[in-house]
Amino acid sequence: MNIIHRFVWNSEIRPIETPPACQADAGSLWLRPSTVSAQRRNSIKNRVLAELACVVFLLSSISFSQKVVTATANIPFEFWAVGQKFAAGEYIFDSGFPGSTSIHREGTKSTVAVPIIPYGEPVKKEDARVVFVLRDGKYYLVEFWGVLDRRVVTTEFAHRGQTSTGERQVQLIYP
Repeated sequence: MNIIHRFVWNSEIRPIETPPACQADAGSLWLRPSTVSAQRRNSIKNRVLAELACVVFLLSSISFSQKVVTATANIPFEFWAVGQKFAAGEYIFDSGFPGSTSIHREGTKSTVAVPIIPYGEPVKKEDARVVFVLRDGKYYLVEFWGVLDRRVVTTEFAHRGQTSTGERQVQLIYP
């Protein structure tokens, strides 16, 4: 009796016995409609196409990734971003990851990624800044105005463009 292997969706390979009426070489079994249903062939084809699309998307995002830009700012007050409190000090901001801006305090090993939404045109180096607003006695990081674009912190998007009497801006310095 002829034994072939059939691929099952849970990635398990099991031997099955083929009835004498269906015996043939393994290559011709894939061509017979009676051995593999059209629905199964289409399902496999769609899965392969989806995986190929994911690979193409991944490769294109790597090749067309944005330029990493780093800037520093001396923030003379404590502030809050993404639910964390940051002490006053010298900070490094960079755009290394799509969809976020990372914040790193000089002299520490920790980095925090702040999710952002780009919303405006870039500014000149001399106009680059970080914007904070005062709420409940605390300063919250709300926007980055940089040489790549203007970015609003995701949680602050609904308040984009609003000004506050407690607003503070700190200049970003590019190397």
